[in-house]
Amino acid sequence: MQYFISIVFFISFLISDTYSWEDGGTILGSYGNLANPANVGPTDGVAPYDGDYMLTVSEDPIDGTPQAFIAWVTDISSGDEITACFYGYDTTAGSSPSMRIWGNWSNNDDITSYSGSADGNESYTAGNGWDQVCHTFSTSQENWEEGDALVVQARLYSSSSATDPVQYYIDLVEVTTTSTTATIHFPGPQDPVEGPIADAGPDQTVDAGSIVTLDGSGSYHTDGEITEYYWEQVSGPSVLLDDEESVTTTFTAPNETTTLHFDLSVNDSSGQQSSDTVTINVIASAGTLTIAEIQGEEDASPYVDQYVNTSGYVIAKNDNGFFLQDAEAAWSGIWVLDFGDANVSVGDEVEVSGQVVEYYNLTELDITDGSSNVLSSNNTLFNPILITQATEAYESVLVTVAGVCDGLPNEYGEWTLSGITIDDYLYGDDWGGGSFMPEIGNEYTITGPLNYAYSLFRVNPRDDNDIQNGLLSNSELIQDFSVLEAYPNPFNPDLTIEFSTLNTELIEVSIYDIMGHKVAVLFSGIVESNQLQTLNWDAANYSSGDYFIQLKSNGQLKTHKITLIK
Repeated sequence: MQYFISIVFFISFLISDTYSWEDGGTILGSYGNLANPANVGPTDGVAPYDGDYMLTVSEDPIDGTPQAFIAWVTDISSGDEITACFYGYDTTAGSSPSMRIWGNWSNNDDITSYSGSADGNESYTAGNGWDQVCHTFSTSQENWEEGDALVVQARLYSSSSATDPVQYYIDLVEVTTTSTTATIHFPGPQDPVEGPIADAGPDQTVDAGSIVTLDGSGSYHTDGEITEYYWEQVSGPSVLLDDEESVTTTFTAPNETTTLHFDLSVNDSSGQQSSDTVTINVIASAGTLTIAEIQGEEDASPYVDQYVNTSGYVIAKNDNGFFLQDAEAAWSGIWVLDFGDANVSVGDEVEVSGQVVEYYNLTELDITDGSSNVLSSNNTLFNPILITQATEAYESVLVTVAGVCDGLPNEYGEWTLSGITIDDYLYGDDWGGGSFMPEIGNEYTITGPLNYAYSLFRVNPRDDNDIQNGLLSNSELIQDFSVLEAYPNPFNPDLTIEFSTLNTELIEVSIYDIMGHKVAVLFSGIVESNQLQTLNWDAANYSSGDYFIQLKSNGQLKTHKITLIK
């Protein structure tokens, strides 16, 4: 019993407190280029970790290591230990921007004074959303002096290459100390304001082209009346407000994805003024499209920065996202960025909604602020398409290449097969620690999605099943022929068609209209294997609209959609 009582006695002298920005405070102070501290609710798709509010701060300009003072522990003594934690929101695993917890000593009556570093933790926020970072500070540290207090900092680490202000989110500070005398200070409510108080309303996300209402009816006066309202646009593509001097006003959102900011100023009869800002995020959505329509059958998507819906089958994935394909054809694949949040598996049929982005010339669909829905699972994937050249048409499509190893893996895990780059992005770093290693002069057949990064197309085998020693025979290869190019598309009136076949056989190439009527036969005859064939179609005598190229061989068909525009 005596042992038990001693434990209770020890615990009773721990001092502990928490804070999560529910009362309107922001920070106790700052150092460096810390800007725009604000107490906010859900913002830009980020919801508070605890409660309804959180702290947001920015680094502006990007320089040094800004610090937000989020707690202050005074009246501490020699031998005291203080454990402090906070939650930081971070989605950039292993890189900046990120945060960690740090501390410094100050005078007991002046948080802005500096008496030396109290050190901090070595770990940064993990990069998978909200993550807690903690550190235990000790007054036994040699540079602590009697009368010093501890300032708890959230330190911000932005990339040195960043040019725009970086926004950070912080929530739920916890401080526990062994001290019997300490006082824990957190940011308190904002000082009371008298007079007019402007409220521009909550931030909004709206559709492009929609009518948007700005509502200042939440503004009030503490002891009188507001006599004037004035709305002013401060950023974004210019729009026309229907009445900038009204409590509420409307405008038509631009037909593009963008962000607008508006200031609301309110005045009373004595000239006192208050202002508030509202952010309007405009989303331009192109609706539901096929992946080929998103790709645009050209180097860059015609839907860049727009929001789209599409669906397909997951052909490969890793922690950053997945490859989605909706047809066994060129232009039918796309990389979907989700940082693992979609929780999909290879073989899932998935419906996704997100923003089209050209990331260093890789067309991708960013759904981190969008949505995903698994429609079915364990589906049979499309057969890989045999290609002899890595081109834009097969970006993010499941392909097969065959040839001779003519370049061993470099420091990035890249090697070449008859001039086509193969890398370990999906297979595993350093080829699974050496479970597979190509040899110069050996023949291989490799399957995987065709990725684009660092100015190179590269095939990404997914596992050992995608790597075959030797060249597979024609009967084992999946594709008997494939449309390599049909260009330009759309066209007027001349179209060039290039195709090849793996076997020497009889081929017919025909054109069909949208009703399924055969309108032209461009070729009918024997084609030698592995020879690139070129055909031309002069459509001067045909009407504008969609047509289909059909390649027919021994009862097998391959079609390719084309559009004639006059």
